[in-house]
Amino acid sequence: MPSAGTAAVIGVSAFSSIVAVAFASSGRYRDGSSALLDMVCLLALTAVAASLIWRRRWPVAICLGASAVALVLPLDAFASLVALTWVYAQARHRTVLLCTGASVVAVAVSLGRDLAREGEAVIFSTTIQETGERFELMPIGYAIIGVLMVAGAVAVGLVRRYRTDARAARDAATAEAKQAAALRSQADHLRTELSRQDERELIAREMHDTVAHHLSLVSLHASVLEVTADDPGVDVGASARSMRGEASRALDEMRTLIAALRTAGDGLAEQYAGPAPRLADLPGLVDDARRAGVDIGATVFVDQGDSAPPALTRAVYRVVQESLTNAMKHGPGGRVDVEVRARPGNGVDVVVHNALAQSQGLGAASSGGTGGAGLIGMRERVEALDGTFSAEAQDGRFVVRAHLPWVGSPV
Repeated sequence: MPSAGTAAVIGVSAFSSIVAVAFASSGRYRDGSSALLDMVCLLALTAVAASLIWRRRWPVAICLGASAVALVLPLDAFASLVALTWVYAQARHRTVLLCTGASVVAVAVSLGRDLAREGEAVIFSTTIQETGERFELMPIGYAIIGVLMVAGAVAVGLVRRYRTDARAARDAATAEAKQAAALRSQADHLRTELSRQDERELIAREMHDTVAHHLSLVSLHASVLEVTADDPGVDVGASARSMRGEASRALDEMRTLIAALRTAGDGLAEQYAGPAPRLADLPGLVDDARRAGVDIGATVFVDQGDSAPPALTRAVYRVVQESLTNAMKHGPGGRVDVEVRARPGNGVDVVVHNALAQSQGLGAASSGGTGGAGLIGMRERVEALDGTFSAEAQDGRFVVRAHLPWVGSPV
């Protein structure tokens, strides 16, 4: 069922064409051919008017078709102008120019026919009843009417094109907003996954650096006890207590990890990591290794250690701890030298070197200097704080060097 607007447009188009045909017919000699032409005109104007139902779907075809009919038959160009408004709303510029030209020609021809007729056959004319004097529209008037008709159609078409573009822009903005929301959702998901990956890596590093260190000390104590168990001068009880203490600390680390993995929440990694070790804890770390039988020499110089950021102190402590673990694992019985110098503004420099074991040299070389899990973990810790890290064989010794920035001015 056509809408009220469509019905009105069809009615006006049919009425204006009927008026044009009627006036054209009144100026012709009445015979059989004239009646046939009137019938053809009636069928044509009906078809043209009815075609306006699809003016939104096929505006170009209707505009060109109506213009062509107006050129051949004595119909007006109203239907062509109506379709032209939708051509402006939908078609490309070249098509718009083509249809505008066709409509202008159709309007000019239809008005030209009326201008060429005489007497009562002229539409734009009037007769004064008292005097019988007749007035017809001048050519300039026809030109003005034609310009106004085309200009009106173009103006309506431009308004419709603006509305169409505005609607398309709103639809595009809505689509972009939905796409942006989808991208934000994906970004949030990726950030969540990256955060979880960071947590897993932190737990892995803490697990490796702490538990492995304690187990290495247990192994070292057991090796010493195995060798010296029959020596009357050896305090077997003290060695056993040391082993029990290291084993207990390793078990505590394992229990902390298990408890953290059972606890939901985004702070799982930080919960497992616990309080950061202090720089002041480094001498205790060295003493533990020395009590386990490691031949170790240490130089630790720290200025204003209590003001160091927790992330920095944790990284320094774990680098020294893992370096000692590697030394005990790969070079048992060899000399280990530890040097740590830390000061605000100058940063923290860590150097640990021990007798080179074949496994250390081959491991570092085969992986391009990255080494195993321990070396990878140390490198990740240091580089996460914008520091530098290296682990390589030098002059028959395996040397670990790390520099971590410590922002601040020395007092």
